Amino acid sequence: MVELALVLNIIEAVKQTYRVAQFVFETVKSARNEDVERQQIATDFGREVLFLASFERYFEKAHGSIAYDQALDELWLLEIDQVVRHMKLDFSDYEKLAGTDSQPSLESSTSSLTLLLKGSGLATREKSSITQRLKDGNTRIYTATKWALSNRQRLQATLEKFRKRNKALRKILQFAMAGILQQIAQHGQDLKSLQEDKDAVALGLSTWAEIKQIKDQPEHVENDWSLKDSTINTNDNASVVRLGDVCTRMPKSSMLAKIRYTKDAVLVEYKTYPPKPEGLGSSEAEEMNFRLDRRVNQLASLLATSGSNALGTLPCKAFVKEADQRRYAFLFNIPEGVSEASPDSLHDMIESPVLGRLWSLSARFKLASDLATIMGGFHMFEWVVKGFQSQSVVFCKSLSDKAPQLSKPFLAGFEYIRPISGSTVGQLSGKNVLYCHPDLQEESNIEFSKIHDLYSLGVVLLEIGLWLTARQLLQQTRPPRPSTPAEIREEYIRKASSKLPLRMGKSYAEAVVACLESRHKHQAIRSDVFLNVFDQEIVQKLSTKRLLD
Repeated sequence: MVELALVLNIIEAVKQTYRVAQFVFETVKSARNEDVERQQIATDFGREVLFLASFERYFEKAHGSIAYDQALDELWLLEIDQVVRHMKLDFSDYEKLAGTDSQPSLESSTSSLTLLLKGSGLATREKSSITQRLKDGNTRIYTATKWALSNRQRLQATLEKFRKRNKALRKILQFAMAGILQQIAQHGQDLKSLQEDKDAVALGLSTWAEIKQIKDQPEHVENDWSLKDSTINTNDNASVVRLGDVCTRMPKSSMLAKIRYTKDAVLVEYKTYPPKPEGLGSSEAEEMNFRLDRRVNQLASLLATSGSNALGTLPCKAFVKEADQRRYAFLFNIPEGVSEASPDSLHDMIESPVLGRLWSLSARFKLASDLATIMGGFHMFEWVVKGFQSQSVVFCKSLSDKAPQLSKPFLAGFEYIRPISGSTVGQLSGKNVLYCHPDLQEESNIEFSKIHDLYSLGVVLLEIGLWLTARQLLQQTRPPRPSTPAEIREEYIRKASSKLPLRMGKSYAEAVVACLESRHKHQAIRSDVFLNVFDQEIVQKLSTKRLLD
């Protein structure tokens, strides 16, 4: 049983902070002569307020038990309490101005807040109500409120603090959810209730539950993501993900019967599969094809869900089986605000003097942190990303200036994404052996794990830090150059230890070496424990804030 007094204190503190935050939002929203930038601040502020409201309701319904584990619950409660205390302090300047007597309850106010965010007429109807209420109440408070909320820089600073605290709450929920999903899977419980909970949906928990269900139960994937009677044309063969178009024959029964074909621009990634073994009977071959098709459909469903929820993958539209070429073509919708062009891979950008100049030191730090976070998200579902490499990190080009969107990396190379307990789909190729853990190259029957993913991540982080590809790094090594997988790993560790501290700082170098040495393999058994260690020992050390460590 979690500590009741601490739970009640957290709930009360969150409710008080919510009331003040909602007061700030409504006052900013009703301000006269508001410009576009202030309007955007108000909208962003409102989203954070809604998240806090959903968090409070979800936390209260769970009675403070968010991990289903007493020991972990106590740890998370202390973390949550610390975040909420900081959040309450962030809003202390506004607390006296807001008051509490006239503030609506959390339940009644979130519905009106949602309407405000949707741009309904409610914003106009309430435009003068808050201002008039303050004027009628106390001129001094009205003047102070107007000063406090009219300064755009002050508002932006408050919003950034609000985002930071909510982000911390999201991270705690993610760690706790990893443990919950693991326990649910072990006990064969249903994820439906979690997927249908409105607050779980608002907090993003239902998406995690949906992905977990897709991963664990591929036979229950309802949608058929295969596209029949379709042909694909692509513009180039160099990129892992390339621009193309898909032409689909319309069925005769379609309402668009007069239109014989549809043509859509898409991003395409191919995944080849090996020929069937010699001597395989027809029934065995049919069973093998069935399992492979189901597995590919499972992968497409996963990528569609993760891509539509901004989890670091492109949004999957469908897949097409090209049996004559023994490959599947995964089709992805072109993201909003992106030009119709083949994305640039991280590998190509490192090798290009022109594209390489786009990357500032802070942008490289952010990329490293983003990639580690994306990988951690997949590991939360016990899903490993086999074959992670700089070629599979891609950047779409902006619609406005056609420049790569450096702040939005997408993870490709999807033929290597698979559940830990499943069989491998895709074979190890010569182009990615430089990113592959030595154990996988030296032992044929070893099972792929998160630790092997972390090794690949370490190689990519090394590339980002030194801004050289793995092949370039090895080519610069004095003879005799490393040739075996173990020698290559030792060379990576040597370069990370000797060169990275001067380029990216001591903490960054420690994170890379930890990945390359498989330092945290003993914590990989439990997802929640592993994610916490991964965040503290890898992700946080990749931040620019740790440069002075």
